[in-house]
Amino acid sequence: MSESSDIVQYLDKQYPSSPHVITPGTLAFEVAYYKYLLAGVWSKWPTPIHQYLYETISPESAAFIKELREVAFGDTLVNMAKSPQLHWDAYRDAFGSVVLPIYEKAEGIFLKGSEPGWADFVTASFLLSIKLLYGADSKEWNYVETWHSGRWVKLIEDLKPYAHIDE
Repeated sequence: MSESSDIVQYLDKQYPSSPHVITPGTLAFEVAYYKYLLAGVWSKWPTPIHQYLYETISPESAAFIKELREVAFGDTLVNMAKSPQLHWDAYRDAFGSVVLPIYEKAEGIFLKGSEPGWADFVTASFLLSIKLLYGADSKEWNYVETWHSGRWVKLIEDLKPYAHIDE
């Protein structure tokens, strides 16, 4: 996610004949949404994920994750993993207060009747990272599927046609 806004804008300029990630005429909205999403949702990222990562990745990467996260959060991974449901509920609530009002107004994909925009893909990526990390059958992913009447599962389903690479 780091600097992805700049990367996407660069790629859209470098490859003008390719489909654009940022729909022409929506750059200000897309960048504002991205910053809004980061401030309101990323800040509520469930900290138990860091302990889970530490336990499931290679020892070399685990040491890096442990040091980086403990410095960033000023706490131990073990402490950050305490009361996991409170963290997951806060993340759900962040999606409900930051993202859901925009999607409810748009009745689904941002610009109704048009192709999805970068904001749709960024939103889906936050959610898919949980599914990919924990697994489709995990209690964590099953919990996400229940959020806001299944709206986020629908978003991910709506974006499936874009999950391939043309050769």
